[in-house]
Amino acid sequence: MAITRRLLAPVLLALVTLLASAALPARAGARGSGDPAVVTTDAGPVRGVLTDRGRSFLGIPFAAPPVGQLRWRPPGPVTPWTAVRDAGHFAGACAQQARPVLGTAEVTNEDCLYLNVFTPPGDSAGKPVLVWFHGGSFVSGTAAHYDASRLARAGGLVVITANYRLGAFGFLAHPGLTAEAPGSGSGDYGLLDQQAVLRWIRANAAAFGGDPANVTAAGQSAGGLSVCGHLAAPGSRGLFARAVIQSAPCGVAARPAAEAASTGTSFARGAGCRGDAAEVVACLRGKPAAELLKVKVSGASPWWPVSGTPVLPVPPGQAIAAGAHARVPVLVGSALDEGTIGTLIVESAGVRLNAVTYPILLSTLFKRDGLRVAAQYPASRFGNDHRRAFATAFGDYLVSCPTQEAARQLAAATPGRVFAYEFADRSAPVLYPAPSGFPLGAYHGSEIPYLFDYLAAGEVRLDPAQTRLSQTMTGLWSRFAATGDPADWPPTQADPYVPLSLAPDAVAPRTDYDSGHQCPFWATVARPTSQGPLLAAGFGASRSVPEGP
Repeated sequence: MAITRRLLAPVLLALVTLLASAALPARAGARGSGDPAVVTTDAGPVRGVLTDRGRSFLGIPFAAPPVGQLRWRPPGPVTPWTAVRDAGHFAGACAQQARPVLGTAEVTNEDCLYLNVFTPPGDSAGKPVLVWFHGGSFVSGTAAHYDASRLARAGGLVVITANYRLGAFGFLAHPGLTAEAPGSGSGDYGLLDQQAVLRWIRANAAAFGGDPANVTAAGQSAGGLSVCGHLAAPGSRGLFARAVIQSAPCGVAARPAAEAASTGTSFARGAGCRGDAAEVVACLRGKPAAELLKVKVSGASPWWPVSGTPVLPVPPGQAIAAGAHARVPVLVGSALDEGTIGTLIVESAGVRLNAVTYPILLSTLFKRDGLRVAAQYPASRFGNDHRRAFATAFGDYLVSCPTQEAARQLAAATPGRVFAYEFADRSAPVLYPAPSGFPLGAYHGSEIPYLFDYLAAGEVRLDPAQTRLSQTMTGLWSRFAATGDPADWPPTQADPYVPLSLAPDAVAPRTDYDSGHQCPFWATVARPTSQGPLLAAGFGASRSVPEGP
């Protein structure tokens, strides 16, 4: 079958897009009438839901709604309240485009800066705190998809999930916005939202039984890339004591400021905003969210954290390689079959991977190295299944080997304080709408239901062996969050790199990671100057029937 440039273009784009006015409330921590369902935050009292699984407090505002003149500004303070506020329901997701391939719907809501708190049963104080930033390629997803009750109860943790601004609303860089706020620059509003969450935790964790000095910042895919950013961001220093990075190689965690500003200028033109910088910004702020969501800009994954700003002066990968990051304990890893989502995207776009399209796609992605990649990953090695061949090559290149590289650098900077894993349950519940007859295996995001109840996918059932694996993982994650040193898990060394393989009834060190993912080969393949766009849309938390990274 011949494949035209016009047919291939949308597939490649999808892949790389894959790749103080009110009376002050009582001090935080005071409870109303001894009711354990009522907690007073630094902004006012909230009433959550009390069950035998613990307590949940949903939809608590941590910043002022970023609407109107507050659009594209750093998050502002919440207006305090005095009456008890209902915290029994999740808040709406942040504005985001629909992603038909992954089943997401358009959301135009910008009043979305809310968080959720899950605590275990009982009333003891000083519990470790874990804050979770969701995936979704920085363009989709919501904290409402993650019920952390099970993790909180199993690990004796206070777990917090939070929204942050997405897409153009969270990551638009533009000269006019930069001129407005030289102290923060522009393009990192989503990261600033997350920093506001971390500061909220410092002020309020004790009210919910947590220890504000024992906070773990965690996330998967785009959420994990966010944690990479916080390791490098000056404004995040001291706000967390540990980090969990899942399926998120830190080397792709940001795009250069000049590239982001060029994208922002193109976005403004596409929105019909012209004139001097101030006029453009005013025009953009006057546009309805629905109109801005329809603006198309050239290039893959235009919405990504921006480096070279006061918020993120140095790209996270560069900071980690130089040892110029927050030297905290880190739990880091990926899934065994990260690239199967790439095959899903290709075939969903209408291109069947076969003997003709496979080498063309590799040559388009890897340029002069494409034929070398095809020879290194011949379909004959995969039962003549070009879908599996591409999935393996793409996953090794995009996630597995870069994750190994970042883990080694982190381990070199903080010996004995880095713990690496590889999730390896190839029978994990399928949360993506997988192509018929194509096994996703231990795909990108497949570990999520072993840690959380993932509400976007409906009821997810684990078999007895998977339930035991889930119990092992929640134990490891929670012990890491509590102490920075999970029991029975040797720290990762820079060399040899031996992550802990996590499979049902088969948790053991993996000694052949390097050769299994062909990392020595990938070290010889040229990478683009700007890698951020390579890990975009589709890589996120489970089914991106809400997300991606």
